[in-house]
Amino acid sequence: MNILLVSQCHKNALTETRRILDQFAQRKGDRTWQTAITFEGLKTLRKMLQKNARRNTAVSCHWLKKNGQCELIWIVGRLSAFDEQGNVATNSTTRSIIKNKAESAWQSAEVIALAAGIAGLFHDFGKANALFQRKLTGDTKSFGEPYRHEWVSLRLFEAFAGTLDDQGWLTRLTRLKAIDEKDVLSALKCDGLGSAVDLNMHRSAFISLEGKKFARLVAWLIVSHHRLPVQGKNPLCLADHKDWLHKSFYPSWNSVNHEKDWSEADIKANWTFPHGTPICSAKWRKKAGEIASRALKHPNLQAHDWLHQRFTSHLARLSLILCDHYYSSLDADASPDKWRDDDYHAYANTDSKSPKKIAPLKQKLDEHNIGVGQNALFFARNLSALKRSLPAIARHKTFSKRSSDPKYRWQDKAFDLASSLGLQSEQQGFFGINMASTGCGKTFANARIMYGLNGDKQGCRFSVALGLRTLTLQTGDAYRDLLKLDDSDLAVLIGSQAVKDLHELNKDQAKADAKRLKTKTSEKGKQKNTPEDHGSESAEEFSEHMYVSYDGGMYEGRLKQWLNTGKKSQSKLSQLISAPILVSTIDHLIPATDSLRGGKQIAPMLRLLTSDLVLDEPDDFGLEDLPALCRLVNWAGVLGSRVLLSSATLPPALVTALFCAYREGRKHYEQVNISGERDQGIICAWFDEYGAQAQTILDKKAFKAEHKLFVTARANQLTKKPKLRQGEIVPIDINAEPNENKQALKQAAAEQMAQTIWTGIHRLHKQHHVTHKNGQQVSLGVVRMANIGPLVAVAKQLTARSPEPDVQIHYCVYHGQFPLALRSFIESRLDAALTRYDPEALWEQTEITKALAKSSAKHHIFVVLGTSVVEVGRDHDYDWAIAEPSSLRAVIQLAGRVQRHRQQVPSSPNILLLSKNNKALQGITPAYCRPGFESVERPLAHHDLTDLLNDELNPVTAIPRILEPSLGKKDMEPNSECTNWNLQEHRALAGGLFKSKKQASYWWEAAIDWTGEYIKQTPFRQSEAQEQYVLWWPEDESPVWAQLDDTRHPWLYTPSESDFEPVDLNLADGVNWWLDLDPERIYTRLSDALEKPCEQISKDFGSIALRAKDDDASRWYWHSQLGVHDA
Repeated sequence: MNILLVSQCHKNALTETRRILDQFAQRKGDRTWQTAITFEGLKTLRKMLQKNARRNTAVSCHWLKKNGQCELIWIVGRLSAFDEQGNVATNSTTRSIIKNKAESAWQSAEVIALAAGIAGLFHDFGKANALFQRKLTGDTKSFGEPYRHEWVSLRLFEAFAGTLDDQGWLTRLTRLKAIDEKDVLSALKCDGLGSAVDLNMHRSAFISLEGKKFARLVAWLIVSHHRLPVQGKNPLCLADHKDWLHKSFYPSWNSVNHEKDWSEADIKANWTFPHGTPICSAKWRKKAGEIASRALKHPNLQAHDWLHQRFTSHLARLSLILCDHYYSSLDADASPDKWRDDDYHAYANTDSKSPKKIAPLKQKLDEHNIGVGQNALFFARNLSALKRSLPAIARHKTFSKRSSDPKYRWQDKAFDLASSLGLQSEQQGFFGINMASTGCGKTFANARIMYGLNGDKQGCRFSVALGLRTLTLQTGDAYRDLLKLDDSDLAVLIGSQAVKDLHELNKDQAKADAKRLKTKTSEKGKQKNTPEDHGSESAEEFSEHMYVSYDGGMYEGRLKQWLNTGKKSQSKLSQLISAPILVSTIDHLIPATDSLRGGKQIAPMLRLLTSDLVLDEPDDFGLEDLPALCRLVNWAGVLGSRVLLSSATLPPALVTALFCAYREGRKHYEQVNISGERDQGIICAWFDEYGAQAQTILDKKAFKAEHKLFVTARANQLTKKPKLRQGEIVPIDINAEPNENKQALKQAAAEQMAQTIWTGIHRLHKQHHVTHKNGQQVSLGVVRMANIGPLVAVAKQLTARSPEPDVQIHYCVYHGQFPLALRSFIESRLDAALTRYDPEALWEQTEITKALAKSSAKHHIFVVLGTSVVEVGRDHDYDWAIAEPSSLRAVIQLAGRVQRHRQQVPSSPNILLLSKNNKALQGITPAYCRPGFESVERPLAHHDLTDLLNDELNPVTAIPRILEPSLGKKDMEPNSECTNWNLQEHRALAGGLFKSKKQASYWWEAAIDWTGEYIKQTPFRQSEAQEQYVLWWPEDESPVWAQLDDTRHPWLYTPSESDFEPVDLNLADGVNWWLDLDPERIYTRLSDALEKPCEQISKDFGSIALRAKDDDASRWYWHSQLGVHDA
């Protein structure tokens, strides 16, 4: 292809651009190049330009076609340097011609900067106390203080502001003298000393700051700059949140240490300042006066209650925290002398890079406070320019290209609607819902919708947040393949490099298999079905353990020095923010609101600030995680992002809660960012394969009504579809003796479940199988159970039971507790066998052909025994399924894996649902929980699904999930029993989100974002403590279990065979393992592929995280085919 390159770069960017372009093309002028180049060469050129792009970079690439036409291919750098066709402006003007009100945003930018700057000046005042100064020099045995330095800093600021209003204390700051420190210290409330028995001494600092809108914000920034305040050990009643700040904000919110037994001398030292506070520093007073003078000139300092203005307060906190981290990380010789008073001798920190046991002192306290305050001021002032200067995807034809396949024409309608809403959504926000069915191309449609909202000129930036780690790399691949994106446009955030390496190996193997099968298929004739192409016709303190797969241009704007604070210029923080599209699990964005410590909040919050948000399958989460999910959506609204939910099974209560959270968050954004008329309503849009529609919605009631109309119409369409999944309830029960012990009940439940499942396997195989040309009949089925322990117990029973005559059963146990390499191998082989767009491909699968050749039995049944990992995230096509019930949603998700590719309508039920789950068989209540929707507060009347379900299983569709049954007042009353399984799910969701002791709606209905108390009581994915193990293969030995200590360098592997007990299994006649899971063979295969020693392979890919055992005497049980499990 023949291309023309045009550079509109300036300064150093022009020199660098010329250096790169001269390597690829002939220069035709000072700023133009022309050459013939291959597609791969063009990709390399673009990647080089992106990686070396600067703030002043602007390069366009045009394709010179044979017919004389010229087409813009891409732009690297400033999009504003060119128009939509890549033309350069002939004239320019300095006049203000902004017409879009959203462009004149960030009206509170100066308040954010001033608050962060002044808080920075005071944030570490408390470090001047004698105890802290002794700690820095190693002159004390104590490693803490009764009252943390942030609390002491808060009290000092309170004493400084005194009874003065905002105008008064800011004026005092401009006229400050060293002698004024005496007045501040005399007004200081020293908690824990003498008159501390007087309740007035224990009053909240915010009582004396009442009415001082700006001072309250500064005070909160000071006390929260390391972590959000949380009450000590005893959780508070969330309903009393209005009293927390003014009536009960005591030291225990920040300094639980003070409750220990401290000597009076230590407490006095905590409130004594041997070198004085930074007020004694002339340099500090000068800088404080400068910033205070700017604040006094600001006309809107009293416009809002800034502490509860979420956009302003939390961006100010982010600026302060980031600049505190940045300035503290500077080398000792990088500290400016101009901010250091030689007559002031208190220090802020020590040199952590020093090898000495007692690290040398580094930054003076006055200099540190000035440095943090000044940097926070500058950072916050420039923060509004961040999004406009980051890389974006613009003028990309694949996003806007029309679909020629009728199956995907709905995506064109979705794109057109989104494009028409672009400018309006900037002004009013956007809350979208994509409920298209599985196989209709939601992934591709989501990208087109987000692109349409942003338009060609502006370019799109969005984050895709997924519920499952296994989906992250798959989704990244989908975007690369379907949208023709590469690593310069897309960042994928994963757990480790090892996960990515295994994924790439499996992908290469899958491509090789597909190529081999394609060749054989072409010889036989065209296959009937093809993998879904999603509608794309061109488809020919961020955690140090996280791995970011991104190879694009880095941010080079005004904030570069603060964002690239690591040893490598391309730090993880910069990578995460720079990438136009980010794909990650939702865990990596949740800290934007849920990180109590500020450092982990920086990256996800900046990401939300600079990109839109797509939530993929948000209904995957349990009830306990929904408050955190709502907080994230609320934060997207606060920061001005647009939100799209994507799932075919979204329940109305969850959608409504997320809308309310977004709407209330958007109000905070518009309050300080949108000129003119505000609160005009949120632009809401609904998409599915039947159409697209949008409405401006003002409140919860209007949204519920509009959403009900949409899902009702959708349900009517779904009833017309072929009945691919038909369900039936299978009775199951045990004869338990009164007062029978727990172990006997567990054993009886496992035996009865195994018997019922065994019978169901044979029945379903006979009714739903495929026949090989030699006459052998094969079926691939899945048995889904709720928890690993009962699953393994049933697996042991099944493998010890012979099948019927002339039948061979091949089992594969699949759950989350296998070493990484083994789990990856299981998934890759199941992916190969269960990808059945071409039905004939089954007979080419290695494990299938070997099994048929090994035994001449007429019937071969291949069974996956799995937990919830089989429900979502895998593009698998089974012939039939058996499910232990936990929720109707789980059944619906599992059903989506039956006849997923071949779409053949069965003549009899192909899904069996046990009438009771393992807990119900044992008489445990609540039974349908973890996972499930039953609780002590909202119990079921009984646990037999024969009586709890009506006709929801024939056929199995998403209709019961998306249509909310009528919920009466009695249904929502605490402890009321429910007699319908479907109703139970909807009332549990509605109650947990809007009517419970820890209801999600507290977050957006109340001003509780200043504290971490609600976050602490409703954490996301709360899990037990874990220990890291590795199935280690030392050289010349057999693999052994070792405990991994990754806090050391190099990592330490300690053999821990005593923690694991091998399991002996004797397979019954006719029973086989589907896959060969010998760890040595799998490690050897990886060793050959990656050209690494087996011992290193085992260290890299043999890891597993297990729940920390409470009892040192308890052990894990291990078998390569069963994984790691409890007894």
